[in-house]
Amino acid sequence: MANIQKQFEEFHNIIRVDYEMSETLREKRDIILNRIHNYLIKNELPDFKRVSQGSYKMKTGVVPIEALEYDIDVGLRFPFTESDYTAKEVRRWVFEAVKDHTETVEEKGPCIRVTYADGYHVDLVMYACWSDDFGEVQFRLAHKTRGWVPANPIKLVEHVNNAREIYEGTEDNTTKTDQFRRCTRDLRRWNDVAIPYEDRGKPTGLALVLLSIKHLKPAFTWDGKSDDRLALERLAWAAANTVDRIVAEKPTPEYEDMFGRLSDKQMDELKERFRVLHKTLVDADIEKDPRKACQLLVEVFGDDFPVPPEEETAEKTRGPAIVTTSVSA
Repeated sequence: MANIQKQFEEFHNIIRVDYEMSETLREKRDIILNRIHNYLIKNELPDFKRVSQGSYKMKTGVVPIEALEYDIDVGLRFPFTESDYTAKEVRRWVFEAVKDHTETVEEKGPCIRVTYADGYHVDLVMYACWSDDFGEVQFRLAHKTRGWVPANPIKLVEHVNNAREIYEGTEDNTTKTDQFRRCTRDLRRWNDVAIPYEDRGKPTGLALVLLSIKHLKPAFTWDGKSDDRLALERLAWAAANTVDRIVAEKPTPEYEDMFGRLSDKQMDELKERFRVLHKTLVDADIEKDPRKACQLLVEVFGDDFPVPPEEETAEKTRGPAIVTTSVSA
């Protein structure tokens, strides 16, 4: 049985995106927000407050593989009710503010996307936000075709943070990241390697986060150390052996199943991918040579998964020398 926790932690360090440390992402975000702020002030329109959300806030972002882009979600919280302005009006303000910022500014369903030529995009999500008669904070998301729809980005992040509490003590030494975030990032890279493009049949990052909350559990070796391979093996088994469809419901409005957009055929393909992932993780555990175990994992996690050099693993896999004594007759 090969001990490859070191390689799993190295892999996580390679693929993780730390938005707080990424000067480029912060600069692009802040330039866009300043443009919107200035446009609103100039036109005497209500200003916004920023809402950190998505993988940026949850700290589950991954470095994109070559065919994909860095992305960051930014929420814009406007201080009015859904009856004060239409969703279409609010989206128009933001679009007008950023439409000339880059060559590609797109109206997406729940957001407005600003794409940069160097492989980055910023998704702007607009909310009406107010306190109701009971003192409860209400959010409505400005959707392109559906108007104002219920949402709550703050409680969604709280839900994820609460789920992470059981992983206290599983932090690695290098990045101080707990097992939940490490394994969630591993799943996101596995997903990107399998489907290296945007597609409705591809689970979103949030879908995988919610699936991890549902099926991932802290896993340890016999001596109490984190075992990311085992944690992922158990999750993959649970997902692959789900009766009917894999379901992960959003815990905030609109409480939708985040896998609901997959067709039955796409769902079958996803469950098959989980079966392959599970088998590969089991085979890696059975393999005695860490190098060979990691080579197996490259097939599902991609070339960024580190494979130790042969000379590093040779001593670990070589059997002990046999010492014999002989006595002359």
